[in-house]
Amino acid sequence: MAKTKTAPIALVSMPTLRDDIPSFQLALLKPTLERAGFSVVPHSVFLDFSRHVGPALNQALAEVRMALTGEWIWTKAAFGALRPAREYLDRYRVDLDELCGPAGVTPKALVDLRERGCPAFIERVVEGHDWGQYAFVGFTVVFQQLLASLALAKALKEKWPTLPIVFGGATFEDDIAAEVMAQCPFADVVHCGDADLTLPELARRVSKRLPLDGLPGAMFRGRDGAVRYAGRAPNLEQMELTPLPDFDEFLAHRGELGLVSDRPLMLPLETARGCWYGMKNHCTFCGLNRQGMAFRSKPPAQVLEFLQALSRRYGTRHFNAIDNILAPEYAQALFGVLAEAKTDLELHYEIRPTVGREQLREMRRGGLVSVQPGVESLSTHVLTLMKKFTTGVKNVELLKWTAYYEIQNAYNLLYGFPGETVADYELTATLLPQLFHFQPPYGFVKARADRGSPMFEAPKEQQLGTLAPVAVYQHLFPPDFDLSRISYYFDDTRTNVPPADAYEACHELVDEWTARWKSSERPTLTYFKTPGSLSLFDRRRGDGHATRFDGRAAELYEFCADARRTVDVVERFGDDRPWLDATLAEMLERRLLLDLDGRYLALALPANRYH
Repeated sequence: MAKTKTAPIALVSMPTLRDDIPSFQLALLKPTLERAGFSVVPHSVFLDFSRHVGPALNQALAEVRMALTGEWIWTKAAFGALRPAREYLDRYRVDLDELCGPAGVTPKALVDLRERGCPAFIERVVEGHDWGQYAFVGFTVVFQQLLASLALAKALKEKWPTLPIVFGGATFEDDIAAEVMAQCPFADVVHCGDADLTLPELARRVSKRLPLDGLPGAMFRGRDGAVRYAGRAPNLEQMELTPLPDFDEFLAHRGELGLVSDRPLMLPLETARGCWYGMKNHCTFCGLNRQGMAFRSKPPAQVLEFLQALSRRYGTRHFNAIDNILAPEYAQALFGVLAEAKTDLELHYEIRPTVGREQLREMRRGGLVSVQPGVESLSTHVLTLMKKFTTGVKNVELLKWTAYYEIQNAYNLLYGFPGETVADYELTATLLPQLFHFQPPYGFVKARADRGSPMFEAPKEQQLGTLAPVAVYQHLFPPDFDLSRISYYFDDTRTNVPPADAYEACHELVDEWTARWKSSERPTLTYFKTPGSLSLFDRRRGDGHATRFDGRAAELYEFCADARRTVDVVERFGDDRPWLDATLAEMLERRLLLDLDGRYLALALPANRYH
């Protein structure tokens, strides 16, 4: 299709984001619009900011902590004077110390960045480019990009009053979009929902200054100044229609700025949207897929084509699937093909924790090197309250086999669900020291009622009291903003939960676990197999000791490599019940075997890599 004769379109991705990962939104929207005949100029402004403040500080700011410092630094640039910085520094001292340490700066440097550095950066971006040449400027907003985007949009509008400003991205559910339109007169349009089908028509109308009435997804100001909205854009059902993402601008601009990383280039890749599990059981704390839960995935053959094309074009073999969950058919249709081809591609996916050992092994052969599973708890009772509909022992199995197959495991442990008991966390505290040889969680954190989650949408049903935006939003937005509409994170009152001290032991154990894994000697629990014997070496708590099982005891331990029901163990080894009971008791006493949810699970990892 021949390109239209309209002016080019600018697509902008603002700070605060890491500088070693491209904006997938820019990479997808650029070819989407180009296929419709538009000329598109992407701007990875977050890269310029990394150069402005230094990669170490940028990396620290890009990590999403509850202090939302990656947003707070833009408050003056976006809104002018707000609440005193001292209140913020005092309230979030712990978070800021964790941020400043790796970045090699002090909290005072963050204040200086908010007061002078960020406003100066916005001025530099405005003056350093002819933004007035564009038909419109579109901002894609995710994570901590909202305030920086508002700051640049306001500054562009001040210099080019007739330049249309369009916002879009995962941040903009209807209520957040409506509050931005109400409080930010420089915002002309906010697009809500999947943009694949509606963005080209929106671009045509905005470029030609045509009315947007009736266009799904477009929340806009009419000529009378009133905000109009025809409703969210429909979900894209045919994922095969999305184009090959284009990362050219990111790589070229990163090279121009001299930004380097000690990690290999990892490209984001989208192979599915929605959540097939959430369609049946929406996890109570999950705020993702608020309106886009319906699961849709690309054909595996097309994913293979995209991987081949992107690895050739950009010389990388590392890919991060930004999907919310792995499509079930990919386990064989994608990873099976990659395994047979013996490629060296490395992929990250989010998965269900119910994936078993055999499936993990095959996917590891096909290049799965990192997962983000929904572990969340080791208590089956708590998992049921979350509507995870899995078990604690299944989660421990996943930790075991991802450790064995050397698959990075990015997971959290959550607490604070109405209906849980002190006993749930007494159990967890007994389990944790036995698992120190597996990868630790990112943290042990209280579950929140994030916008879009069942805890947010139906607090009474979830036994929650009054919801209120977390305190940090008072430091981000002027008083005129309705924080209940613009916030994503919420606090609430909960009465049907254990007292705070019920969680202390788990907090301390997770901290110890994490520290041990950061030390020069990680905890281990391994066994070596010889004919008829297993030799186990336990260095989970630093005081290493050895144990040997011979004959039937060795056979019993290996039988429990995967979690076995008690009835199955008895059926296999129960001809000598006194021996079986005594042997199980010894293994349990030595904490080499787990008895959880009516199943026995051997905890030691085989030293043999071909297990």
